[in-house]
Amino acid sequence: MAWHDHASFNTSGARAMLCFQKLVLSVFSAICLVMCSPQLANAQEKQRWTPERSLEVKRLSDLAFSPDGTQLLYGINSVDLARDSYLTEYVVSDLKGESVRSILAASPEVSGAQWSPDGARIAYLSTASGASNIWVIPSEGGIGRPITAEKTDVESFKWSPDGSSIAFVMADPAYVVPPVNNSDEYVKYHLWQVKLVDGAQSGAIVNLTPDSDFSVSTWGGSWSYDWAPDSSKLVFAHQERPGLDYWTKAQLSVTDIATRMVTPIAMANNRWKFFPRYSPDGKWIAFINAPGDFMWSFLWDIKLWPTDGGDLVEPGLSRNRLPFVWQWAPDSQSVYYLENDRVSYSFYQMPIDGGDFTKVFGAPEDVNAPGLNAYLTSSYVHVSPDNRKIAFIGQTSSTPPAIYISELDNFAARKISTINDQYLDVPLGKTELVQWTSLDGTEVEGVLSYPQEFQEGQRYPLVVQIHGGPNGVDFNEYLPLMKFFATAAYTAQDYIVLRVNYRGTLGYGRKFREDLIGNFGGPDYEDILTGVDHIIDLGLADPEQLFVLGQSNGGTLTGWIVTQTDRFKAACPIAGETDYISLEGTNGYFQTSWYLGGSFIDNLQMFLDRSPIFHVKNVKTPILIQGGLLDDNVPHTQLEEFYRALKRVGADAQLVGYPGADHDSYPPKLYLQLLRSCLDWTNRHRDNAANQE
Repeated sequence: MAWHDHASFNTSGARAMLCFQKLVLSVFSAICLVMCSPQLANAQEKQRWTPERSLEVKRLSDLAFSPDGTQLLYGINSVDLARDSYLTEYVVSDLKGESVRSILAASPEVSGAQWSPDGARIAYLSTASGASNIWVIPSEGGIGRPITAEKTDVESFKWSPDGSSIAFVMADPAYVVPPVNNSDEYVKYHLWQVKLVDGAQSGAIVNLTPDSDFSVSTWGGSWSYDWAPDSSKLVFAHQERPGLDYWTKAQLSVTDIATRMVTPIAMANNRWKFFPRYSPDGKWIAFINAPGDFMWSFLWDIKLWPTDGGDLVEPGLSRNRLPFVWQWAPDSQSVYYLENDRVSYSFYQMPIDGGDFTKVFGAPEDVNAPGLNAYLTSSYVHVSPDNRKIAFIGQTSSTPPAIYISELDNFAARKISTINDQYLDVPLGKTELVQWTSLDGTEVEGVLSYPQEFQEGQRYPLVVQIHGGPNGVDFNEYLPLMKFFATAAYTAQDYIVLRVNYRGTLGYGRKFREDLIGNFGGPDYEDILTGVDHIIDLGLADPEQLFVLGQSNGGTLTGWIVTQTDRFKAACPIAGETDYISLEGTNGYFQTSWYLGGSFIDNLQMFLDRSPIFHVKNVKTPILIQGGLLDDNVPHTQLEEFYRALKRVGADAQLVGYPGADHDSYPPKLYLQLLRSCLDWTNRHRDNAANQE
């Protein structure tokens, strides 16, 4: 791709007003320094968001009604910087939030808690023994005890409906790692069963998929398998061998608990199948199914397989053709599902008789409506067993994560948790949705966060934060959480922050996410740059103080942007791809090559044109490159190649590698260092830009 000078996108006259504005602001600031008392300054400082304070906000997870529908179980996730640990506490609450009791104390060892079918116990995973095993604790409280004692990690588990056993996924414990690395040797994952008597293990664990020619899928945890309502069978997803490339061809089979006989389902349809769910009456298995070859831009539909034999049934198409089958209605006549909907997920109900789907809740156009505004990382919405209530973990750009509950038929969410209420008093700049038109006429949406003390008529330094994927989303979420940049720390320091849902983003329709296929680095780049121009045109951003940050594909785009324009004063890519040719042979799956139109073997010129590394001579922007040394998604060699190439051409570049960190997971202290480093890098070059003027 040729060098793009987008200076012409700027509104005429923007720079003409800039010097006058800065003069007025400097006089105003001097007056404030004289008039504002030290006490007021200290109070304001205590109310400022920082990277450290961002990590204090609790995340919530694993939400579920009790089997009798009178209580809720959920996890409270926190960061303990002193112990350099991520902690999870599990609590049980009544439906008003008036009685909340801890069932499992905050610990780095516990995860994945689930009610037993009779509600008497709660099972969970614990690494207390050194490996992840299944433990059980009475739901009224007490001491947890192990159910399994494996030396190989239990990946996920699920209670049988009758409570007599637990199914779980675990790698073959008999596998011996070869003394040399052989790509044709790998460990298989199997589905196992542990039988229970009075909540304790009874007998040896049983391999439910013995002698299989596949590996049980681990992606999605316990969402990848489900029990029949009579506890006699399990339906599960499997693939030829572990790895995401093989996951794209996942199929479904049923194993009989008594005979351990495995039977594939819907064999006439050999396309990707996942998220299986038995209906409560046992007559159907609902799942999601690709209509053709798996596409990394994502396209799938809900299908129903009759358990007594017969043809697949397609109850209907969802709005965006991205449904995640969530749970069945108790009468087995409809399926609840989640689907990306702009800056949120919406929750839908689809009848199985071919009728139209209905939206239960979800209002992405209203940034103040608490919703499912975060990545799907655990169970965060649940319909009660009597089908009368719905509970969910909700948040917005201005309200932190909390538990909400509503009647199902007359949706009106009410908050029942207080765990993050202390942050309601910490000021945040307002956030709003903005739309603009990209170069090809496509409407694009972004999330714009204003400085904490925004003043009308003033222009601010603009930070562009770019999400990963490209099949990701920037949500209407608090701060935002689960990202690699402390957005609120930037707005507290008088930056305006734009997060662009560029081409390829989920939730904006099939065409929007497929526009990127064969044109990686084209419309996505243009969507971001035209978004920058739109914020300048609105009189909000200083065109001389632009900064760009991104992680994963956002890091890739950050690296691409600085090879195509010199408009940005500094850049901070994290775990960004830089050389698509070497990437194809070193990362874990084929997504980037797929978006480029196929392997470099048949498509070399596209790889040369769109890889940032082959355009380093254009780079004028100071760039801080960072990533985890254990990253096997975007290997650290990608970052090293880019850094060395930049240094050879005399660019201002720094490289930081984090030990113990992979693509998405960083030890807390290193994660804090990551958050600080991008903010410090931006501030340094913001100050340099100001001094030069």
